[in-house]
Amino acid sequence: MSDVQRDVQHVPVMLAATVEALRGSSGGMFLDCTFGGGGHTRALLDASEDSWVIALDRDRRAIERGRRWVTQYGERLELIHAPFSEVESAVSYRGFHGVLADLGMSTDQLREGRGFSFSDAEALDMRMDEGAGMTAAEFVNTSSERDIYVALAEGGVGATARAIAGTLVRERPFESAIQLAEVIRMSHLGKRSDSKVHPATVVFQALRMKVNREKEEIDALLDAAPRLVRNGGRLAVITFHSVEDKLVTNRMRSWESAGSYPASWRGPRTEKRIGRVVCRKPIVPDDDERARNPASRSARLRVFQFDQDF
Repeated sequence: MSDVQRDVQHVPVMLAATVEALRGSSGGMFLDCTFGGGGHTRALLDASEDSWVIALDRDRRAIERGRRWVTQYGERLELIHAPFSEVESAVSYRGFHGVLADLGMSTDQLREGRGFSFSDAEALDMRMDEGAGMTAAEFVNTSSERDIYVALAEGGVGATARAIAGTLVRERPFESAIQLAEVIRMSHLGKRSDSKVHPATVVFQALRMKVNREKEEIDALLDAAPRLVRNGGRLAVITFHSVEDKLVTNRMRSWESAGSYPASWRGPRTEKRIGRVVCRKPIVPDDDERARNPASRSARLRVFQFDQDF
């Protein structure tokens, strides 16, 4: 499959809602921290001729696929290969009207034989940046049972995390994603009541999060966001599972409440309120979008507006 063919496979979620949340039709300077297939970036650029986007991605393949869009949009689009944790050193601009992060996997990545898909017979890699860090195979084949258990538990596996860790240690070494998925399926430990969900879904999610240090990367982006967005500007984050959604929700609430203090607290508060959560409940895909794109069903859009003169 050619790169051009791969580029059209991914369907970005909540395009119109994201542009509206970032007030993209009014133009401005935007930072898309997860370029992926370029859908959200292009929607922002198309919403106004006065919009400019700096787009990052830690996946070098995504940046290379996006080069053609630089030809179309010219100087209004800049692409940078960098993870969240390097955003402040990679981007010299400050004062963005809006910053976006779509934390989901792209269809392109699932189709590239990199170990993200249950059907991948190729090497069990799972790295977003193929030039950095250990692979999923290295992690499951060499780590202690306890370290594997901790990764699964922190990644949302739940009550079966310890048993699955033991199974992986007994059945290793693993060379491919399809081999790993089959072991989990046969063990029944990852089985869920919803037969439409593959038993290995959350295990793969947890291993991907561990290999790519996703929780640490999200925290790094949230640390940087207040310094990147201008007064009155917005941060929009699209999450796809409870672990990352909790990280985002808790941080936004902390920004709004000036830290976490008990109701009875009478001492000084060192944190400062820096803005407000735009929507109390997350924005979710409508019925039509979920029907057209089943992968969108778990998407949640959270929006925060920085009003730092509070």
